[in-house]
Amino acid sequence: MSKQVLFINGSLRKESFNQTIIDYVQEKLVEKGYQTKQISFKDVPFFSQDIEFPAPAIVEEYRGDFEASQAVWIVSPEYNGSLPGSLKNGLDWMSRSLDITSYAPPAYIDSKLIAFSSAAGHSGGANVLRALTELVTKMRMNPLEKTVGLHIGAGFQTGVLTLTDEDKSELDKQVELLVEALEK
Repeated sequence: MSKQVLFINGSLRKESFNQTIIDYVQEKLVEKGYQTKQISFKDVPFFSQDIEFPAPAIVEEYRGDFEASQAVWIVSPEYNGSLPGSLKNGLDWMSRSLDITSYAPPAYIDSKLIAFSSAAGHSGGANVLRALTELVTKMRMNPLEKTVGLHIGAGFQTGVLTLTDEDKSELDKQVELLVEALEK
């Protein structure tokens, strides 16, 4: 059975710096025989218990994507020292019980392996990586210990994130650790 890794870009920007990371990592995983899929929380409505049961169709679709994947990889910018609101909203939806009488997390996220990377300003995404780790731990997911935060640097002037050899090396290490964890 082929294993799938689900990618989520925390940025909604068309020319997202973080998409450069996703493209690189997806290529590395495909080379190792993995399937990849990417979703965006852009069109997910704000979470409200008023519309939780039944959940909106897009939420149900993404729940299916989470269930079909053996791991999730979030690549996100850092906004005001934390994660973007659309990403938090989407993860809130994914964490909600499928049973109106239960508070238990859905089986599709319980202990699911999840990795994080970030392209950000001078912090290198350190704050968003920390916030994501804390959030998914509360959701009862299983965060990969290694995170990778990259500095955008000149990309702010050019509009393009160019991965350095050092950046690629760090991402390659993260890919290897994810694959090792999935192959156990």
